[in-house]
Amino acid sequence: MNYTELKQRKADNLQKTFLWLIVIDYILLSFFLFQLSALNLRAGTVISLLLIFYNGLLAFFCFHRANRIDDGYIIYPIISAILLAFICFLYFFFLVA
Repeated sequence: MNYTELKQRKADNLQKTFLWLIVIDYILLSFFLFQLSALNLRAGTVISLLLIFYNGLLAFFCFHRANRIDDGYIIYPIISAILLAFICFLYFFFLVA
């Protein structure tokens, strides 16, 4: 096994890990969406801040990775997750809380 094969294998593992982080983001957002009506203001605010932090880190790593490698397609699920989170936050803070 030469260096380029090893480098390609590590990149594939990193890409798979990144894609799993995106899937976990959608799972977290769906749990937040299903629990909106049962959350009080304090719990909803804490969960919203944690989701904003997670989405912010994910977006930062996504744009950093998409600029270096030809992985521009990965930007679209991140942007749609951020928009979904924004809609959930608006719904929670203006209609539920």
